[in-house]
Amino acid sequence: MFTKTFEGVLFHLINVSTSSAPFLGKLLVIPMDGSHWVGMKAIAQEMGRRGHQVTVVIPEISVRMGPGKHYQTVTFPVPYDKAYIDTVISANKGMMSKEALPFMEKMRKGIAKFQKIRRLLLGTAESLLFNDTLISHLQQQGFDAVLTDPMVPTGSLMARLPTINLLRGIPCSLDIKSAGCPSPPSFVPRFFTGYTDKMSFKQRIINTIVALFEPLMCRLLYWHFDQITSEFLGEDTTVAEILSDSDIWLLRLDFASEFPRPLMPNMVLVGGINCNVRNPLLQTIARSVLSP
Repeated sequence: MFTKTFEGVLFHLINVSTSSAPFLGKLLVIPMDGSHWVGMKAIAQEMGRRGHQVTVVIPEISVRMGPGKHYQTVTFPVPYDKAYIDTVISANKGMMSKEALPFMEKMRKGIAKFQKIRRLLLGTAESLLFNDTLISHLQQQGFDAVLTDPMVPTGSLMARLPTINLLRGIPCSLDIKSAGCPSPPSFVPRFFTGYTDKMSFKQRIINTIVALFEPLMCRLLYWHFDQITSEFLGEDTTVAEILSDSDIWLLRLDFASEFPRPLMPNMVLVGGINCNVRNPLLQTIARSVLSP
C-alpha cells in the first residue's frame, strides 16, 4: 500500500528536487496512542526503511507505542503509571460491551470514561510541550517535516515545520474546518447521526442542526488544548488556527467505503495504509484452482 508516489507526497512540501538523487529527509513523528498508532507506525517504519531519518517521540508509558527497526525513539516522562492506563482501557472496554444499562447509568459511565481519557491526553501533552530540555533538543535536530495525529494537536504545536496530519476524522469536524474544506450538511452526514448521503428532508434538517452544534462540541473537546496552545506559544491563538497551517492531510479512508463529499487539493486518501499487501484476487483464485 505504501508506494513511491506516497513517499513523494510526504516530502513534496519540502520543495526539494529529486531529479539527480533521491532526497533523504529528517522526519519528526508525534503519534497518538492506541489504534491511532498502527497507521503512524507503518509510515514511520517504511520511511525509515527507505533511508529517511525518522525520530518518533513517545511517552515512557503507553498502550501500544514502542521502538521499531527502522526509526529511533525519544521518550519523555509522564505523570501517570501503567495501572492508570489499564483503568482507562478497562473503562473503554466496558463502554463497548453490549450490557443493558439504564440511560442515566450509560451517561454516567460515558462521562467518567471521557474524563479519564481527557486527563490521560492532557497529561501526555503537557509533559511533552513543557519539557524544555526535550523541546530544545528536538529544535536543534533540523527536521524537515513533522508527521502527527491532529486528534491530539501536540505535534502541530511543538514544531513550526511543514506539517503532515494522519487521521480518520475528528468528531466535531475540526479537521474539515481547519483545512477550509466545504462540507454541505445537505449531503455530508455528520458523526453520530447514522445517516447516509441520501437523506430525507427531515434528516437534512436534523443533520444541519447537528452541524450547527459542531463548534460547541469542538469547544468542549478542545478548550483545555486552547489554553495549552496559548501558554506554550505565548500568544492568544487556538488549536483550529494552528491546524489551519497544516500542509498535507492524509485521510485514512477510501471512497469505496465512504459517502461522497468534497476534498481539498492537499487531502490525500490513504485508506488501508496499515494493511498487509496481498496477492491480487485473480492470482489467488488461479493458484487455488491449479493447485492439486
